Amino acid sequence: MGGAAVLNFVYLYLADAHGLTQQESGGAFGFMLLAAVVVSLLSIVPASRLSDRYGRKPVIYVCTALGAIGVGIIALAPSIPVAIIGSAIFGASQGTFLAVDWALMTDIIPRASSGRYMGLSNVVTASSTTIAIIVGGPLIDFVNKSAGTGSGPRLEFLFGVGYFVVGAFLLRPVVEPDRRTATKAALAA
Repeated sequence: MGGAAVLNFVYLYLADAHGLTQQESGGAFGFMLLAAVVVSLLSIVPASRLSDRYGRKPVIYVCTALGAIGVGIIALAPSIPVAIIGSAIFGASQGTFLAVDWALMTDIIPRASSGRYMGLSNVVTASSTTIAIIVGGPLIDFVNKSAGTGSGPRLEFLFGVGYFVVGAFLLRPVVEPDRRTATKAALAA
């Protein structure tokens, strides 16, 4: 939901919080997207290797921290270049998540019912975007009316920071299998 909070309201944020025209918003979004995609692609392989070495959960915790920091920077950015830096950090979070989330899922779910759990994961992922929009739209309207135009999208992005924090907290009870034991068992087989 943290990423969805940004991606679905970025044009509104650029127009309201930074006073950009529609054309200027498109150009700024292009730079933000480019920064996020490039850093995301660069982070995938290192993240997967780190998760093999140190475990999935520690890498996902780093991912959520990067996401919260990146979205927080975008929310509070005084200028577009600062928002682009936040987008790059957010991109590192997304690349890390792409590399590690399904790896963790396949480590912890029962093999016999993997389709059910992977399907559930996809439903939850898709639903998060819808929930972020349902929360974000009215929140932005309410805050813009009461605190002034531009405040709403910034607050919605700060909610995105909160979503990352909640996600990290909800990961705590998940028990990750010990990678060293699993590796020894695989080598013995």
